[in-house]
Amino acid sequence: MPVRILFVTAFPSFPIDRSGGGIRSRLLLDALGQCGEVGFFYLNYRGPAHDLRQAVGSPFNDGTLELVSSVPLSWRGGGRFAALADKAARALGLVFGSGMAAAGLRVSLDASRAIGDLIDRKQVDLIVGRLSRPTAVAGLLDERRVPLIVDADDWEPSRTASQIRSTPIPIHNLPLRAYLHRYLQGSEYLGARVLERADHIWLASEVDTSRIAQPNVTTLPNLPLVKTGETIGPLRHSDAASKVLFAVGQWAKAQNSDGMKWFLRRVWPQIVEQVPQAELRIGGDVPESLASDWGAQPKVRVLGFVDELRAEYEGAALMVTPMTWGGGTKIKVLEAFAYGRVPVGPDHAFDGLADASAAKAVAVVENDATRLATAVVGLLTDPEQRFSRESAAAEYYQRNYSLVAFNEHVRNTVESVMQRKRRGLVT
Repeated sequence: MPVRILFVTAFPSFPIDRSGGGIRSRLLLDALGQCGEVGFFYLNYRGPAHDLRQAVGSPFNDGTLELVSSVPLSWRGGGRFAALADKAARALGLVFGSGMAAAGLRVSLDASRAIGDLIDRKQVDLIVGRLSRPTAVAGLLDERRVPLIVDADDWEPSRTASQIRSTPIPIHNLPLRAYLHRYLQGSEYLGARVLERADHIWLASEVDTSRIAQPNVTTLPNLPLVKTGETIGPLRHSDAASKVLFAVGQWAKAQNSDGMKWFLRRVWPQIVEQVPQAELRIGGDVPESLASDWGAQPKVRVLGFVDELRAEYEGAALMVTPMTWGGGTKIKVLEAFAYGRVPVGPDHAFDGLADASAAKAVAVVENDATRLATAVVGLLTDPEQRFSRESAAAEYYQRNYSLVAFNEHVRNTVESVMQRKRRGLVT
């Protein structure tokens, strides 16, 4: 009998969600599907109107994937006031609580009961929790009857610590820093609980894996995909005359927009001053307040959602990856390498990559705004040097990342955990 795997997540997968997180979920679901029968358990934070079966491109209405359950969270079916009450309760827990409450988390009794019922009915052999926080909310850190693999991806303690490091110390930031230090306590507690309970943990970052240094914690790297769900092939060299910089991301997320704000304020003016023909094109969903501000900058064009990224990459001389904090590996950096384009940004954007020294030799990695601007200008005005790095970028990606290796790692992990289960060594 094939292994019956329950995939528990709070986020839709690609192509419903085209974010880096959605892509990783899609890759995991496909890889797990090669190991057994996979059921999708959805923790719905998005409200009663969000039906995964009705979403564009949904794999749940064509038999590709089984939606085992969709459990409403936060709003509790009681409308806006219930949602506000739930948020207030979690905020109080974050300020005054201990343990997971300090991270703003509470176990969903509905989710815990539903998963427990599936286990009672012998319908689950293995659970894979997507990210630490949904894993905790679903009650999986207390459920010990079946093995648990956690795809922690962005390791919570590292993610929060990096945000603290990137937050300036001036007095107007003191409340934010105090909040983040409190949040870090909850993140560290959550990380400890995941390490205690999970039979195996996947992380996206080599740095996090080496820092934790436990045999059941391994690196499962992120991989970018094109909109059709296929892996990315490298482009030919950029146009020698191109002076276009391209950036793409979910800019509503602070870990992305904070970095772009820094780049536009500190780096971009220096580039335009030295290369007046330079143009920065920003793709992806941008909140209206940011779009108007960014679009007012000289030679900046805010594109909004871009359905076909390949054309933007073809026209770009360089990729801007300005992330100053966050966790895991930054999938837009990997996407740039896969297309054969040179990413430019601060050191944090390149943390956690395989063979980090080789990656940073290909990319432009500078924390100092002036040095970063100078390096960008150099590559915009010297296409031969840029072409050499573009070739190296594609070679780096092909040498270190592959869908075959990703699927093999997932399969080996599942087989190892289930073998240990049969020998009575887990759960």
